[in-house]
Amino acid sequence: MLKKLGEWIYENKVKTFLIWLVAIVLIGGGAIDLGSHFSQNLTISGVPSTNIQSTLEREFHQNPNSGTLKVVVQNQKGITDDQTKADVAKAIAKAQDKYGSDIKTIANPYTNNTISSDNTTTYVDITFKANSTSVAHSTITGIRSIFDDRVKTSGTKVAYTGTVQLKPFEIGGPSEIIGVVIAFVLLLVLFRSFITAGMPIVSALVGLITGLFLVIIGTNFATLANVAETLSVMLALAVGIDYALFILNRYRTDLAETNGDQKVALGSALSEAGKSVIFAGVTVIIAVCGLSFAGIEFVTTMGFAAAVAVAIAVLSALTFLPALIAACAKFIRPNTKTVDHMAKNPSKFTKFLTGHPWTVVIVAVLVLVGIGLPAQNMRLGMPYNGSLPEKQTERQAYDMISDKFGEGINSPLIAVVKLDTDKSAATNEANVAKIASHLNSLSGTKTLSPLSVDQQKAATLQVQLTQEAQQKMALQAQTTGQMPTQAQKDQAAAQIKQVIMEQATKPYQISADGKYAMLVIIPKKGSEAVETTNLVHKIQDYSDQTTKSKYAAKITLTGVNAVNLDITKKLNNATPIFVFTIIVLAFILLMVVFRSLIVPAVAMAGFGLSLLASFGFTTLVIQEGFLKELFGVAKAAPVLSFLPIIVTAILFGLAMDYEVFMVSRAREEYLKTGDNDRAVTVAMQDSGPIVVTAALIMIAVFGSFALNPSPTIKSLALALAFGIFFDAFIIRLLFVPAMLKIFGKVNWFFPGHKK
Repeated sequence: MLKKLGEWIYENKVKTFLIWLVAIVLIGGGAIDLGSHFSQNLTISGVPSTNIQSTLEREFHQNPNSGTLKVVVQNQKGITDDQTKADVAKAIAKAQDKYGSDIKTIANPYTNNTISSDNTTTYVDITFKANSTSVAHSTITGIRSIFDDRVKTSGTKVAYTGTVQLKPFEIGGPSEIIGVVIAFVLLLVLFRSFITAGMPIVSALVGLITGLFLVIIGTNFATLANVAETLSVMLALAVGIDYALFILNRYRTDLAETNGDQKVALGSALSEAGKSVIFAGVTVIIAVCGLSFAGIEFVTTMGFAAAVAVAIAVLSALTFLPALIAACAKFIRPNTKTVDHMAKNPSKFTKFLTGHPWTVVIVAVLVLVGIGLPAQNMRLGMPYNGSLPEKQTERQAYDMISDKFGEGINSPLIAVVKLDTDKSAATNEANVAKIASHLNSLSGTKTLSPLSVDQQKAATLQVQLTQEAQQKMALQAQTTGQMPTQAQKDQAAAQIKQVIMEQATKPYQISADGKYAMLVIIPKKGSEAVETTNLVHKIQDYSDQTTKSKYAAKITLTGVNAVNLDITKKLNNATPIFVFTIIVLAFILLMVVFRSLIVPAVAMAGFGLSLLASFGFTTLVIQEGFLKELFGVAKAAPVLSFLPIIVTAILFGLAMDYEVFMVSRAREEYLKTGDNDRAVTVAMQDSGPIVVTAALIMIAVFGSFALNPSPTIKSLALALAFGIFFDAFIIRLLFVPAMLKIFGKVNWFFPGHKK
C-alpha cells in the first residue's frame, strides 16, 4: 500500500500539494477564528488540595482560579512619603475607573498596611472577576501602563507578578529559528546539496504548522497548559525532520539500485523507510498518549497535543515529502555506496566495535550508570517565579517581596478546617483558636494572616486609642499654641488602625453557616524549600490528630505548596505503572516486528540506562547548578515534578525510532545473507551516519528550546537533549550493535519462526 502511495504521489504531485494547501488554509482559518486559549496554570483535580477549592468558593466566596495581579513598588529611600502615597492612590483610582468592569477587588496597601518593616516596599493586590486564563491581555497591559506612568520613577521600581499571563501568547521565535538553521547545516553536510537538505526542513515545517493549528483549535475545547504548545512544536519539528531524513536517504539508496527510475525508487523508499516511520511515529504517539495513566489533566492534554503534532508530522513525511521529492527529483543524487562496498569497507570505528564488543558494552554501561547516580538525590517540585531569569518582571517582583516580606508570602498555605456541627459555635471557635495557635507555633511557619476582626475588642480599642490621641494633640496644641495639621490627624488615625489590626484581628475566619473555618499560613521559606515541604507534612500529620481528637476537626490544605505536593505524589504513584506498561507494550511490539526475543530485551535495557543517565545529568544541572551558566539556568531549583514522566514518554518513543531504523537495517541484511556479522557492519555503515545526523538534529532542536527563559521549557528541553545524546550515541550506536555482535544468530531466534 505504501509502495502504491509513493508511485501515485509521483504521478500526482500537484494534486498532493493542493490537498495540503487546502487543508492548511481551512485548519489555519479555524484556528485564527477561534483563537488560542492556552493556560499558564498547571491544574489538577481529584486530590484533596483541589477538591477543597469548591468549598472555599462556596463557604468563603474565594475563587482560587481567579486571575490575580500583584504590583510591587519599591524605593530604597522609602515609600511612605505623601507623594508616593498619592501616586499609588491615583494609579489605583485610574485602574478602577478604566477597568472596573474586569476588576473584582483592588487593595490600597496604605489602607491595608502592607508595608515592609523598613518602609521601602509595598504591593497592590488586584483580583479579577474572570479566571486567570480569561483575563484579556489588553486589560493586563493597560493596568501595567497606568502604574508605570503614575508610580514608576528613576528611584521607584515597579514589578509585576500574579496568576494572569503577563506576556501574550506567541507562535514561533528564536528557538525554532535556531533549531531549523542548525538542522539545515547538518543536512547540508550529509547531502551536499542545498535543495536536498531543504526538503526535510520544508516537510517538517508544513507538518508543524498544520499540527500547531490543530492544537490551537483544541484549546477551545480543552484546557491546555502553554507548555503543551512548546512541547508540540519541539516534537513536531524534531521528528518531522528526522522522519523526512530517513525516507529521503532511503530514496537515494533505492534510486541507485533501480538505475535512476525515480517513480519505482519513490515507491520502494516509502514501502521500506515509510514502514519504519509509521512504526516509529505510532510508538511516539502511544508513549505520549500513555501520559493519561498519570490521571492529571494538564499532563494528559499535553500528551494528546504532542500526539496530534507527531501524527501530522508522520503524515507530512509520508505524503508532502514524496511530492517534494517528485517535484525536485532532478536535484537529488543517488547514493554511490553499495551494500557490498559498505560490508567490505567498514570504518575504523565499526571495526573496533565489532572486534571488541564486550569492551564497548562494559564501558557504555559504566559511563551511563556513573552519570545516572545523581538521580537518586532528585527532588521534585513545580515551577516558581524565583527560578526565572533576573531580567523578568515576575522574578524581580518575587525577589522584592521575598527580601522584604519573606519568601513564604509568595506561596501561602490555605487551611480549611471542617468543624463538628454537633458542637456549639463557641466551642468550635475556641477549638479553631487552639488549632491556629498550634499551626503558628510550627517550626516552618512565619505567621498566620489576619482574616477577621473581633468587633467588640476593636470597638473598645477604637474608643480608647481615639481618646488618647485627642488628649495628646490637645496637650500639644496648648504647649505649642498651634492646632494639629490634617497630616498629623491622618497619621494618628493610621496608627490607631494599625494597633487595632495587630490586637483585634483573628487569624481565622468561620463561614456563615459555622461548618468551616479558614486560616492562611505564611511559611518561612518559599515553595521550593525542603522546610516548606516539611511544614505541609507536619500540618497533614496534625490533621490526623485533630480529626480523631475532641476537636473532631479535619484540616485540608490548598495553595501552591499543597497542590504541588499532591501533584508530585500522584505522579510518583503513576510513573512506575506508566513505565512498566509502555515497556511491556514496546517489548511485544518489537518482538512481533523483529521476530526476536533478544532484540527487544536489549532495547529495553538500553532505554533504561539512557533514561537513568538523562535524569542524573538533569539533576546535576537543574537542581545542583552544575554548569548552570553554560546551560543558562538562572537559579538551581528542584526538578519539575512532571518532568520524569513526560521525558520518559517522549524519550522512549524517540529511542525506539533509532532502535527501529538501526536494527531493521541489520535484520533486513541478515534475512538476505544469513550473516550476522555482515548485518551488524552494514547497519553501522548504512544507518549509522543517518542516526548520527538525526540525533544531532534532535539535540539541536531540543537544545535551541533550552534558550527559552521559562524554567519549565528549559528543563524539558535540556532533559530531552541529554536523553537523546545518551541514547543515540551510547546506546543505539554502541551498546545495541555490540550486543547484536555478541549474541550472533541468537538475536534472530524466535519460537516457531524460521528464517
